Amino acid sequence: MWRSSVFSSLVCLCMYSSINTNRFLAQSKLALPVHVIGFKEGGKPFDFTGYETGAMLEKITVWVGESQINSIKIKLTNGETKQFGYRNYRSPVEFKFQPGELFTSLSLWANKDETRLGAIMFKTNKNREFLARMNRWEVNVEFRVDVGSGVCLGVIGRSGSDIDALGFMFLNSIKSIVMKNVEYTTLHKVIPCVTVEEIKSMTYRNKLTVEQEYTLDTSKTITRKSSWSVTNSLESSFSVSVQAGIPEVVEVNSQLSFKLGNIATYELETIEEKTEPLSYVIKVPPGKTMNINITIGRVNMYLPYKAIVIVTCTDGSTYHYIKNGTYNGITYTDAKAIIKESKKQLQ
Repeated sequence: MWRSSVFSSLVCLCMYSSINTNRFLAQSKLALPVHVIGFKEGGKPFDFTGYETGAMLEKITVWVGESQINSIKIKLTNGETKQFGYRNYRSPVEFKFQPGELFTSLSLWANKDETRLGAIMFKTNKNREFLARMNRWEVNVEFRVDVGSGVCLGVIGRSGSDIDALGFMFLNSIKSIVMKNVEYTTLHKVIPCVTVEEIKSMTYRNKLTVEQEYTLDTSKTITRKSSWSVTNSLESSFSVSVQAGIPEVVEVNSQLSFKLGNIATYELETIEEKTEPLSYVIKVPPGKTMNINITIGRVNMYLPYKAIVIVTCTDGSTYHYIKNGTYNGITYTDAKAIIKESKKQLQ
């Protein structure tokens, strides 16, 4: 059994605001139990997680003393940074997570008399390790933390001049991640910027005294691309599907505008290559020359979007957060053929 100063608490991601064991009992299965190791009466409570944004732990910096962990600085993948405790004169030990790097194990220790945090040790799926341990005193009993999916959203604990207690918040094992309810906030406010590409140009001459009819058959291979930007968060560490409509370009009353296509399921980056056959009939009056010029418009899209990301854990619990990003896409207008009579006289 752990002594009274080492406590385990269940955390409700949506509700907690301080380290209060009564509040922790009303928790979602989404978060694994958060084991806060150290002295539950010391210092003031703190919590620092990326729950609302899907941000994860990106970097941890630790200052160690002779008999305790003096200070920690936590940086999340959304750029937010907070420090707890007071750093000392010693050089800190730090660890920065690479994209896609997750916890595979975590151990925490209190110090010898269980009045402060004594040590932190973890390993990752990139075969890297981290250890921050007080210099002089012996540590207490090792507590091995269940890291679940390996996704750490941040930390909770207590601190004053030192780190009195600390716990890491992990998501349960993840089954799927889906981004949905995608809204392109400026879709109907911007005018498509079109780059015209020539497909084919031909000239037809009729030296006869009756109308001649010609058929021009050609094709155009077009590559449509769609991507929804991600930050270094959950989306960059797991396979994510997107349920969204893709912006398309339409012409109404000789004006181009965007419209939203039907909702379907895509990967975060989608490329669709298609060869479109094109066929045109050119009628050339007697003694005339006709020119045909076939073009297509290429449209690059940079549209801000907001969406809901839904994470489903293996036990059926769900976790969601709002995401903002940029949609980058390439699409095309319909091919257009312009047929005109040449001003050049037949020789």
